[in-house]
Amino acid sequence: MMAKQITWERALVRTGFLFEKEGDTFLFHYENCLNQRLLERMLKDLGVAGSLEQMRFTPATFEVDEEAFMQAFHENRGSHEYFPGVVDAIVLYSLDPYIAGIVRWCAAIGIPTATSCDGHGRRHASLCFHKGEEQYPVLVDACMALLSGGKWQFHYQYQSASGRFMIRQSHRELRERQQERRERGREHGSKLVYEQRWLLDVAEALHDHQDLLSDVVRSMKTTTANQTR
Repeated sequence: MMAKQITWERALVRTGFLFEKEGDTFLFHYENCLNQRLLERMLKDLGVAGSLEQMRFTPATFEVDEEAFMQAFHENRGSHEYFPGVVDAIVLYSLDPYIAGIVRWCAAIGIPTATSCDGHGRRHASLCFHKGEEQYPVLVDACMALLSGGKWQFHYQYQSASGRFMIRQSHRELRERQQERRERGREHGSKLVYEQRWLLDVAEALHDHQDLLSDVVRSMKTTTANQTR
């Protein structure tokens, strides 16, 4: 399978890094020190550490192999730790690679999370929120629907402070999925694999529409607060 090449900018956005651009250079001066260290280790693994000087990264090529980038993220992860919901303070190395960007950009639009999991390809990715924040799954689902025209969903139980990321499939896609399951069922010990790459699309969409989504979240929070008075 041919490697998927994406721009460095997209790779960084999709995994949740904070940066500014100055021409072809990426500036990470507003990124927290733990994420700066993660980036340094990742770039070393990717063989481009020499392009980073004083948190200024000027890549020699316009694009990067996304699979290699994600592998570098995975290989340099640390322990899972509790972290603040404030966007600047989020520690990326404590998050699963395919949901790190979602966690960061959710915080940026006003939806801080408690814990998360990208599903590891074995189950649906999920987010959990703090006790008393049962309105947040509703907000996430509304944002998913707005960004995808109803195709992306955040499935949750009523009054639950957690949920799972899912894709609403067309009839054709459902038939293909059923056929895949039947074929896999013929293989001894086969397991259903959950696609993860689309989670990076979600993170990118959250980032690219921060201003709009921030207004939506703020408005929905105000409405909810008024209803509970």
